[in-house]
Amino acid sequence: MPAALLLLLGPTGTTSEPALLPFPEIRLANGPSRCQGRVEILYNGSWGTVCDDDWDIVDANVVCRQLGCGHAITLPATMTFGQGSGPIFLDNVDCKGREAALSECWSHGWGIHNCYHYEDVAVICNELSPTQASEGPTSRTLTASVQDGESDGSIRLVSGIDTCQGRVEIFYRGNWGTVCDDDWGLSDASVVCKQVGCGPALDYKSNAYFGYGTGRILLDNVNCDGSEPFLSACYSLGWGIHNCGHHEDAGVICTGLDTSTITSFTTSVALDYEETLTATATVTDGRDQPSHATEVVTTALLTVEQESGGVRLVNGNGSCRGRVEVRYHGTWGTVCDDDWDFPDAQVVCRQLGCGAALAATILGFFGYGSGPVLLDNVGCGGGEARLADCFHLGWGQHNCGHHEDAGVICRGADSAGDHFQEATATTTTSAPTRPKDGSLRLVNGSHRCEGRVEMFYLSQWGTVCDDAWDLRDAKVVCRQLGCGHAVAAWGEARYGRGTGYIFLDNLKCKGHEPSLLRCSHIRWDVHNCDHSEDAGAVCGIL
Repeated sequence: MPAALLLLLGPTGTTSEPALLPFPEIRLANGPSRCQGRVEILYNGSWGTVCDDDWDIVDANVVCRQLGCGHAITLPATMTFGQGSGPIFLDNVDCKGREAALSECWSHGWGIHNCYHYEDVAVICNELSPTQASEGPTSRTLTASVQDGESDGSIRLVSGIDTCQGRVEIFYRGNWGTVCDDDWGLSDASVVCKQVGCGPALDYKSNAYFGYGTGRILLDNVNCDGSEPFLSACYSLGWGIHNCGHHEDAGVICTGLDTSTITSFTTSVALDYEETLTATATVTDGRDQPSHATEVVTTALLTVEQESGGVRLVNGNGSCRGRVEVRYHGTWGTVCDDDWDFPDAQVVCRQLGCGAALAATILGFFGYGSGPVLLDNVGCGGGEARLADCFHLGWGQHNCGHHEDAGVICRGADSAGDHFQEATATTTTSAPTRPKDGSLRLVNGSHRCEGRVEMFYLSQWGTVCDDAWDLRDAKVVCRQLGCGHAVAAWGEARYGRGTGYIFLDNLKCKGHEPSLLRCSHIRWDVHNCDHSEDAGAVCGIL
């Protein structure tokens, strides 16, 4: 069969509606629809896979857009859609977000990699494309996750960008409480998403990704097999029994409202990359007239790229410095520091009337925010009137935690000397020999790829605590250092006790992150460790 025709086949081999794709050399394999699955790319007449080194949401967005599948919702773990076979064609892919096809992004070159098929990347897109329209309404009733007269075991999702993602809270004996992230995984998240009527689970989150809860921690060591009708039916230690703090509150990201409730209306939505997508979606609940849920979803679609709110600076010692927060749909949220740099800070300072930008800060420099992370991979040219006018992944689309909240330092109220001051500020650089924040080294081992893990941050080297430290964390360390695959993850100061700050605790990497800083962890200033718990790693020497 000619290769071009293969793109008209779904993962099960049944035909779907043909789509006019400008770059027909990519597909998503082994998923439930053409818009989710393992990424495979066609080169020299053969299909091959893409390695997960440096893979992130920006790369995934390019894939989704190339396929006419909207934008990427999340990055599923490797192996979610199985291992591929044949060649691994691309590694260390680095898209900027505007590319029309994955093959236009930077990589090491066709067939150059240091990967295995257990590192094959996968993507889940939101599927808002014309070919994904439902054929008509069904009689299924839309169920709300929260009802009057809560009963024990009721679930709600808090502090997400919508009602289908957020911190998991459960009701017990008259009060809402949180769930600890010990042993929290995708099967647990799938039960939560099913219980609140939000379709399949896309991702599970740990280390208070959606902010710290309050009140009691009601469940710990939850272990669902995925078939349970509600979370309280899963194994746990029992109501209120735990060894956790709210820095370990669990969260979920679900697909969204159950797709069996979808029928058709059409609207045009202007997307960030200056194309117009005709999206077909609405919600019914079995009645002749649209329900309240229909109106809410319709409004959200109609305003998805039209509403952009104000900007404010929080937690600085003045009105012109602090953590950047933006307003969207009446909610304040933060900005992730991926690609955050001086031109972005210039736009924020100008928008607020705070004169010239002096610095763009990263890694929660002005403290951790709460609520949703609203913008990620912001790419301003510096001349935009508002931050919302700059390139970004889309409202609420990110792969960040609040430890990555961006900030700015502005000179102050506009003055005649601002232009000269701004030019002076841009020429000020730190010493060239100073390591970059987040740089790693391995100390006291038998070679450079073995030893105690140390990170450079706040102008000094510090260590990592061994709480929750495992081979997935070591894998990220080894990749970041260019040391091949991880062989072992050691704790209890196997390579001697370090000195100085303990920068990271409760690290919970998934293994595909490009650097240790991008892994989930608790707040920078929170840990319960001493240097007898310094973590170490052993990597295979390339």
